[in-house]
Amino acid sequence: MRIKLRPIVLFVAVFLCLAFHTDARQASTSDSHPIACRVLEAHASAHPAVGVVVFHQRDQADQARMAEMLRRRSGGVVEVQTSDGKWINATVVRLKSCFGRGLLIMSADAPPMKDGGTFLLRFPPGVESER
Repeated sequence: MRIKLRPIVLFVAVFLCLAFHTDARQASTSDSHPIACRVLEAHASAHPAVGVVVFHQRDQADQARMAEMLRRRSGGVVEVQTSDGKWINATVVRLKSCFGRGLLIMSADAPPMKDGGTFLLRFPPGVESER
């Protein structure tokens, strides 16, 4: 009986390892897949020289993924595709007082965003929020 259990145990162990590896790879891929977002408010300041954007996902189908990413990555670096097609780094913060909203903090020399405009946001692989 002991000999018959070993192949089953080995099969289960290999299956579980492959399942966890696939899940981790899919999570990493979905993190970097861009999410289309809509600008709710955009503001710029000369002192300190920053731009800030309050935003949410453009498409309702991305709502759950955006909420998860904002929870996991608040305070972290994201990439934003600007109107000229270039990707720039920004900091993203989850606005706890505004359900489903995020705040981008970026360099003031980034191309300005306008209220109602859209942009692409992606979460590069990296360290998740420690909060």
